[in-house]
Amino acid sequence: MGDRFDRLAARHANVEVLLRRPGIGHNNGPTFDMSWGAWVWRRAAAKAWKSPSPEVAKMRVRRAERLGITYKELTAALMNTGANLGAAVMPLSLAARVRRGPNREVIVEARNSVAALVAKFGGRLFLLGDIDAVPALTDEERAQFLSIVNRAFDGKVEAIGWGHDGKAIRTMLKANAVPHQEAFLIGAGVVHQVLGEAAGLPFTKDIDTWLSPSG
Repeated sequence: MGDRFDRLAARHANVEVLLRRPGIGHNNGPTFDMSWGAWVWRRAAAKAWKSPSPEVAKMRVRRAERLGITYKELTAALMNTGANLGAAVMPLSLAARVRRGPNREVIVEARNSVAALVAKFGGRLFLLGDIDAVPALTDEERAQFLSIVNRAFDGKVEAIGWGHDGKAIRTMLKANAVPHQEAFLIGAGVVHQVLGEAAGLPFTKDIDTWLSPSG
């Protein structure tokens, strides 16, 4: 019987799994690493995620709420970088629409949903002005652009950086004395995730869950 089965040209995938199935008592979990390095890592991870004192936990919860992120995101960033988050970077194209008026004046129209979120944000906010998404600006218009933007966002934007890559974000943050480890990116989709990684930011927060009660 077994010989006839082995001579079959093809086996169902489930049969292959059954043939390789471990013995009785095995839960099919990963191999337990008993090395010294793995032990040190498990010990450090357990210590890092150990519940902090009530005072520290409350402080972190309040900070996370002000920034519109989850407690876990805040704590993970702190563990990975050793820095406390306090700032956010948002692409201008995600926050507003920029166009020319009838007299060639620059008009910034905040996207309604984003304007409401920015109003609730309790950290330092920076915008990345994608040059391709903004009408060609003169040097004078660029110098005045921040004040134009802040009319739409009630003065919540601290600075604007010009560019479309990670280097532009790092340059903007450095010019405003913000370590990149203390800022996260607010974005939408894989493109913005890649942008945040290129800038070396701790993580990218999807705008659909930013400042959302469910996180």
